[in-house]
Amino acid sequence: MSILLPASFILPIYAATCQISLSRINSKKSSIYRPPPALSYLSVRICIVGGIFDQPAHYRSKHSISPETVLAAGLCERGWKVTTRGHRESLPAEAFDLVHVHHFGRAALRMALDRKRAPFVFTTHDPFSMNGLPVGWKRRLTDGLVLSRADRVVALSNVERSFLLERYGLRQHAVAVIPNGIDTRVFDAAKPPEGGEQRLLFAGQLQKFKGLDYLLEALPAVRAAYPWVKLQVVYQTDALLTHYREQTARLGLDGRVEFAGSKTARELAQLYSSAAVVVSPSLGECLSTVVLEAMCCGAAVVATDVGSIREQLDESTGVIVPPRNSGALAEAICGLLAEADLRWTMGQAARRKARAEFSIRKMIDRHIRLYEDLLGAHDRAA
Repeated sequence: MSILLPASFILPIYAATCQISLSRINSKKSSIYRPPPALSYLSVRICIVGGIFDQPAHYRSKHSISPETVLAAGLCERGWKVTTRGHRESLPAEAFDLVHVHHFGRAALRMALDRKRAPFVFTTHDPFSMNGLPVGWKRRLTDGLVLSRADRVVALSNVERSFLLERYGLRQHAVAVIPNGIDTRVFDAAKPPEGGEQRLLFAGQLQKFKGLDYLLEALPAVRAAYPWVKLQVVYQTDALLTHYREQTARLGLDGRVEFAGSKTARELAQLYSSAAVVVSPSLGECLSTVVLEAMCCGAAVVATDVGSIREQLDESTGVIVPPRNSGALAEAICGLLAEADLRWTMGQAARRKARAEFSIRKMIDRHIRLYEDLLGAHDRAA
């Protein structure tokens, strides 16, 4: 349960972490942002804030595709003036006409507490709260404040929108549904290699909530029916790599699981296209990027019933199983391995759906409409 607490209670606890100036926040002067009259939207200074922009250059070069980077690039292509910032960087009130923060973090709280700020749009990308997964104490103290202070909140799905409205009591008009878009110039069906072993693919962070434990537990049952099957694990960070290597050895899967590390977007697209089945055993997702990328590449997908997965997959485009259920995972995987024609048909249907409903063009169009509506409302109130 989230508790909404006043800023006067939160600030003494959290200010040091977020490096907030208390004297500025507690100023009694009227400081509501007013846009200049007759604002030309293509001259608007947009700031896109995301954790990816805090990362060093070598990391960003390998992980160049994220919702924040795709949005920033798409707006630039349309002629908008866009600046990108990390959560740790300053956001001077006079420098931007609109700030869009992605993910809970320092910048989100600073924007929520800054009375001199520009209009503030917020996207949570949060797989935890809406799936009943635990969050830290800082999030429990501040989530409600950030969401209630944002001028507009972007939900990635109808399921997330309903959750935000019910849990936090947000205004109906303040929450817009804008799913992430996938770059089909990168993620597209490629010709799979001839022959070779049938391969399962897991792509995601090596964190407990991604559910890799359950997929590894399912693999002995899959191999009992299909002894030649291997699992390839692609990941960005290796925090729990030792744990999963030990689990693999304990299950007698040495030589049948490849921990392949990080891949570029184009390399990952090839892996999606050539996999027999892409498996997402996650315990919590907001809108699964892995599932959307795999769909764009024409892959057959097995995914757990979490978050907004039913807005991505249906009976014609994938197989949905309960979370935390290795037996159901094994059964679904074996069912697809037994039916090559079904895998092909399902993958092509998934590809058509992803390209039609989750395009970058639609994502950018919807964000532009949101920004224009918000800036227009502020312009009229000036």
